[in-house]
Amino acid sequence: MSLRSLALLAASLCTAGLAALVYFHDSDLVLVRDYLYHPFALGVLACLLLAGAATELRWLWLRVLIGTLAGLGLAGTLLVGGVFLTFGDIEEAGYLDGPDPYGIRLQESMAGLGPDMVTWLSLRKENGLLSREWDLGCFNDDVPEDTFDSVKWTGPNTLEIRVSDGRTFPIPLDPTSGRPRTTAALNC
Repeated sequence: MSLRSLALLAASLCTAGLAALVYFHDSDLVLVRDYLYHPFALGVLACLLLAGAATELRWLWLRVLIGTLAGLGLAGTLLVGGVFLTFGDIEEAGYLDGPDPYGIRLQESMAGLGPDMVTWLSLRKENGLLSREWDLGCFNDDVPEDTFDSVKWTGPNTLEIRVSDGRTFPIPLDPTSGRPRTTAALNC
């Protein structure tokens, strides 16, 4: 096995490991969430690197076997990634500034195949490359009373989420880290 083939194999394994880590481990670092959370793209890259490593193998049967496995992995990754892109599209719905350094991010997505809309709220604490984002709540408008209505700051370390029937969900924040101590979810 050549040095190039070994390097491609190592790069393929590292990329596949990174794809699995990003997919299964939810990070609260904004840098990771916004820029590195592409598990299916990393999976495609891992399969292409594996196919490249297989081209220089000495034994034809091993070249065919690894090439076939890389092709099947590539097809599976593209299929599952396409399904996630089709049904998992999340759109930005707004941003509410809070007391410095906080802000609340609103996102919306369709709930499955139906007409229901899911509203996701997250709290972002700006700190340059170490900015963090935590989930605040999830509200599905399947039941009209559970539809997200508004969110407001009630203090420097507390906020309140309101749904359409008037119920409120107070969310206290940890004063040192800024992480929400509770979250709210209705029909999610």
